[in-house]
Amino acid sequence: MTKSGQKPPPKIHWDKIKILIVDDQRSASVLLKSLLTQMGIKHIDIADTYDEAVRACHKTHYNVIMADFHLNHVLNGCELICLLRSKKLISSECGIMMISGDHSAEVILATLSIEPDCFLTKPITNAALTQKITQTLTHCAIRQPVYQALEVNKPERALALCKQQLTEYGHSQKLSDLLLDLLVEQQAWQQLAPILKFLKAKHPSHKVTIVEAKHLAHQGQLSQAIQLVEGLVERSPLCLEGFDLLTHYQQLNHQMFDALTTAKRAFMLTPGASHRALTVAQLAADLGNSEELLNAGRTLATHLPIIDVNWIIRFAEFNAIFEQLYFSQHNRQARREMLQQLKGIQHRAFSRLLPAQQPFLTAYGHIVRARIYLAEDKPFKAKRRALIGISHYFEKIAKLPSVLLVELLPILIQLGELQLIAEVHHTLSIRDRFDGHSQQRMALLSTNTVAIKAIQTLAKQLAEAKSYISVAPQHAVSLYDAILVRYPYSSEANLGYLDALSRLPTESKTYTRLRRLAISAMPLPADLALWRNQVLLQLDLHAPDFTEPPKTAVPLLNLGSLVTNVDPTADIIELAPPLQEG
Repeated sequence: MTKSGQKPPPKIHWDKIKILIVDDQRSASVLLKSLLTQMGIKHIDIADTYDEAVRACHKTHYNVIMADFHLNHVLNGCELICLLRSKKLISSECGIMMISGDHSAEVILATLSIEPDCFLTKPITNAALTQKITQTLTHCAIRQPVYQALEVNKPERALALCKQQLTEYGHSQKLSDLLLDLLVEQQAWQQLAPILKFLKAKHPSHKVTIVEAKHLAHQGQLSQAIQLVEGLVERSPLCLEGFDLLTHYQQLNHQMFDALTTAKRAFMLTPGASHRALTVAQLAADLGNSEELLNAGRTLATHLPIIDVNWIIRFAEFNAIFEQLYFSQHNRQARREMLQQLKGIQHRAFSRLLPAQQPFLTAYGHIVRARIYLAEDKPFKAKRRALIGISHYFEKIAKLPSVLLVELLPILIQLGELQLIAEVHHTLSIRDRFDGHSQQRMALLSTNTVAIKAIQTLAKQLAEAKSYISVAPQHAVSLYDAILVRYPYSSEANLGYLDALSRLPTESKTYTRLRRLAISAMPLPADLALWRNQVLLQLDLHAPDFTEPPKTAVPLLNLGSLVTNVDPTADIIELAPPLQEG
């Protein structure tokens, strides 16, 4: 970290550098390319849209991405960089140069959140471009060994390389920040103390203050840590990392109202940061503040991260927080108003989404209402909502995102929808990567051994009852009666019951309206719908032509066996027409 004995910067081989320019203004891209060409750079590609950029990164390993902040209405340059990183289409040592003529606080903060190597303001001069790209390539080359060690999961090696590179090449803000983060992540507090002291004296920065606060908190001095970060955000009111840490420490110190105030300040600066929207929503829910929760939801919907499946994960996380506050309300009018506001939030999100994503939100909206109806002891409405919601996907359950299936499964289990349970369970069991929210839901479901055993018993009971429909319908009716006590809305149980009943003498054919409504007032999967049509004909005709019930094999379920590796990997998205609410 001293200047004596330092190596010269790594040499840049300009003719081997590969650069991608992303800007929806072709004239600006062409001008920038001409400036780069004058520097001796030969491999320069241009992308006008985010999808062109994605395709380009699939084909080429770029050294630098130069992205304009304002691309189009779909997503901005920062969101594009996040997408490329999450899909591993650019390496960790790829230089990121953000470009914009917009100097607003929102643009600057959004740009800083992705930690670019530099920010170029338009109009771009040759001198500024040469300086910035040279600096970016040099720093990327110095950091490259550290990132390579991290990519192969060798944090201790990365730590040693950080120190080595700083010693050999001198101070680098980004490398120093990385060193501090690695020390905190490894809980290497003894190593951290002297490095922190040196940096505080020679190279003070926001990161140094933040890590100093973390060191204090680790030593049990939470109040001193809070005071230190409070001072930082007052001196530097755009330091988002400081706001986030202060919010966390205020929560730990049970200063919930202060935490909400701090979280709102950070969120107002970065309305597109979905994790901050969820933090505000959670704090508001904990404090019983429905207005702040709904405001956070509206902003989240307006700025949903639509670049991959994360949008529906974030929406599911918000709905979980919404339900927490919703069910704590004892006033019916307050609940009705909250539901109405939630509907508005969903409509706002719908207009933000791409056409291929909108059907999933429509389906998810029905599932949310089904969850609420079940909790309010309205199982018939819950079943109708759930089945309407997924009716487009009856024959292609595997097309649905995991987070949606995980939200759906407990509803189906409670209702006894065995065939759909089996299909959803099978789809989830062959997937090996789930987001954190889905993992929590699945872990909770796996601990519900009573419900799991009940479904396994249901599968056996339905198979037995069905085997008697043709040969001993009266006995089948008795068996189905017993099943319907526990699962009065089960499609298979009601279909079997009515099928068996239709085979009895006319005077025995009495049944409640619920039995028929449970299968006729909502869509069903194709084979069950066919069975329903057959049964209703048998019931309505004076002299029905009896047929054998459909033979469907439903496997016994092992709901505790779902794999729960965390990874927010995008699921398949398919275009489908929006479903109508009912």
